[in-house]
Amino acid sequence: MVGHLSYLLLVLSMLMRSMTKLRILVIASAFAAIAYDVIWLKDPVGVFWETLLVAVNIMQIAREWYAERRVRLTAEEELFVSARLRGVSKRNAKRLLNLGTWENGVSGMVLTTEGEPVSHVVYLISGEVEILVSDVVVATCGAGNFVGEMSIVGNAPASATATVSRPARFWRIETGKLQVLQETDPEIAGALDVGIAKDLRNKIISLNTSRSGEGLA
Repeated sequence: MVGHLSYLLLVLSMLMRSMTKLRILVIASAFAAIAYDVIWLKDPVGVFWETLLVAVNIMQIAREWYAERRVRLTAEEELFVSARLRGVSKRNAKRLLNLGTWENGVSGMVLTTEGEPVSHVVYLISGEVEILVSDVVVATCGAGNFVGEMSIVGNAPASATATVSRPARFWRIETGKLQVLQETDPEIAGALDVGIAKDLRNKIISLNTSRSGEGLA
């Protein structure tokens, strides 16, 4: 059973999307294998290599922990990460944030144009953006909302025009860069998918509440 446990933990480690969790399970697997080698197999060669595996993984976890501690996020970046990138290490979050830029949007600034490709995905920290379909305002976005996020979900042209209606502060990234990062980094891809899904849910709830209010009025 102990021998099977060591292999089971190793297989489970391969299912982990987080490198830290993967390494922890590899270490647990190695400890089970060491016990198996010492108590039942009496195999010093196996003990040596499993011990080396434990040491290497502990060293890598310590290295990653130290690198994580050195990452510094601004207040705006902290807001973004805590709201829409939960579960992503600070180092990976910073890597994503560094691919985009923080900008100030003035009233009238167009972020997306209906029927045209979306060049950038935007995350609002403050301000307000109007969403127009056929020049009719159908919704507004504010702090905590993405703009243009559907372009990375369906790779389709903008379904609406998004225009800054109140001075805004936002982070934006080129759609192409974000798509590449999603394909190459499962940790960021998974967190972004969850963050976008939560944002879409909040938008739908807000829109339904607004329509209910109009109906009552």
